Amino acid sequence: MSETSTRPTGVRQERKRRTRQALLAAARRVLERRGMAGLTTREVAAEAGVAAGTFFVHFADLATLVETLLDEHVGQALDTALRTLPDGDLVTRLVHVAARLYESYDREPELSRQYISASLFHRHPDGPTERRMAEFRTWVTGEFARAAGAGEAPEQDPALAFTAYFSLYFGVLVAGLRGELDRDGQVALLEASLRRLVHGTATVPGTRSGTGAEAVAARVAGGGRSA
Repeated sequence: MSETSTRPTGVRQERKRRTRQALLAAARRVLERRGMAGLTTREVAAEAGVAAGTFFVHFADLATLVETLLDEHVGQALDTALRTLPDGDLVTRLVHVAARLYESYDREPELSRQYISASLFHRHPDGPTERRMAEFRTWVTGEFARAAGAGEAPEQDPALAFTAYFSLYFGVLVAGLRGELDRDGQVALLEASLRRLVHGTATVPGTRSGTGAEAVAARVAGGGRSA
């Protein structure tokens, strides 16, 4: 009796999951064809082959849908980055994660720009972005604490450490999406900036000079494009 009674619930849940995924895939296709200006709930529902009202069973509004697309995009890259963390120092590990995220955005730069611009000022306390950011904040502050405990870096206020890192990461991400930096330039600039923040120098330990990131920074500040 238990199996019979739970089977319809399982079928409904699976159908709901498939419909949600169909809506997300449809939104991606509409974004690719028409951009944010052409993205409507009715268009997404039609593309997914469902009734217009079905959209609101799964998403409160378009901003929530786009936020979910961005979270899936970031989540896959972040999971990969954390599974492949190197054994290096604090900056090496922070840069590794950022580099994997830059790489994921770089695969679909136009969609990435649309995701970010649409979700940047959309704040949903219980939404996927807030949850993802909380998890990311916990990991970053844990890395700073680990490095301080190992004597690799001075102790930092956790909130300030995360804010400084995320500000640098996001600024470099935007510079890349604007075409001002290629991926090597992004990584070089972020690493040099973080080493200056953490150690007071842009030089990678064990080398005689920096990575050339000062020239990269000057080019970005001047509005130039990377080669």
